[in-house]
Amino acid sequence: MPIFQRLVPENILQNLDDALCNPHLEFDAEVETLPCYNGVTGKLLFRSPTPGARRVSRRRLRALLARDVDIRWGMSLKRISQLENGIKADFENGTSIDADYLLGADGISSRVREMLVGAEAAQPQGSGFLFATGINQFEEAEKTGVIVNKHPVAALMMGTSSVGGIGVVSAKKRLDNKSTWTTFWVKIWRGEAIDLRGRAALDHVKKRTAPLRDEFQLAIDWTRQDSYVSVNEMKYWVPVAWDNLDGRATLAGDAAHPMLIYRGQGFQHSITDVDNYIKALEHLHANVGAGNKVSRVDVMGAYDDEVVQRGATAVEQSLCEAEKSLDINTVKQMLMATKGHGK
Repeated sequence: MPIFQRLVPENILQNLDDALCNPHLEFDAEVETLPCYNGVTGKLLFRSPTPGARRVSRRRLRALLARDVDIRWGMSLKRISQLENGIKADFENGTSIDADYLLGADGISSRVREMLVGAEAAQPQGSGFLFATGINQFEEAEKTGVIVNKHPVAALMMGTSSVGGIGVVSAKKRLDNKSTWTTFWVKIWRGEAIDLRGRAALDHVKKRTAPLRDEFQLAIDWTRQDSYVSVNEMKYWVPVAWDNLDGRATLAGDAAHPMLIYRGQGFQHSITDVDNYIKALEHLHANVGAGNKVSRVDVMGAYDDEVVQRGATAVEQSLCEAEKSLDINTVKQMLMATKGHGK
């Protein structure tokens, strides 16, 4: 949070509660923790401290951060090329934009990454781990209460060849009526790559995967056929050095180091990327303004080197976390158990 708070304008931070999944919470040591339960016995395995962390709706946070930003939706990048004093981006709709720098933050299937390392080398790899998620708004407040009582933010279950998770997506409506709240469940297991939505996804989870236990299985069992459910394979890309076009183009976030969703590392590393990128640009501009000769290639090259090294470590760690999370004998060896959610 400290880095995020430094990067984001005050008027956005003042409205951050608008993006919280459960803004009614009194945040304390109990709430600021992620409990993990034994998939065999149902007993608590460990609690992973998350001091200062806040679970947010990705959609609402994106909308909040987009305020006062000039976003051109629906534009697909066609090519990037160097200019004498900058860089040019051409788009499929015929639009061209000249800029001093280009930062590719366009996700796991980044087009910018393809252009900097080559299409084949840029392809994300299948992990062999499937990820399912379901979104529920139960008409019966008692069912929502079962989820919330496990933990008011989120809880996990591990160790039986699968991982389960439950929690709150949105409690923005009436505090006294949990039938208006939205909850979620997730499930992770090893399997062949599939991509399913809706009823087909729910049927696959119910019929083709081993059941969880207690509240984690109830959340799945209670899911209506018309609920949002998806199943797909988690993918990753271990970063390698890229051509930064003489310090004019680089990558950040999932474009630079897409990883499996363990310990919230993807978002944390994305924030670090942006912080380092801004510092690199500030360093360049400060020295140019002072008449000093600073190499753009060296400064941005140092940014790239750090992102590649840190990102590669984080991606490999996420794969290791996934392996350990499926076996009850190795769950407590996970970084989530020994180190928590910090980088």
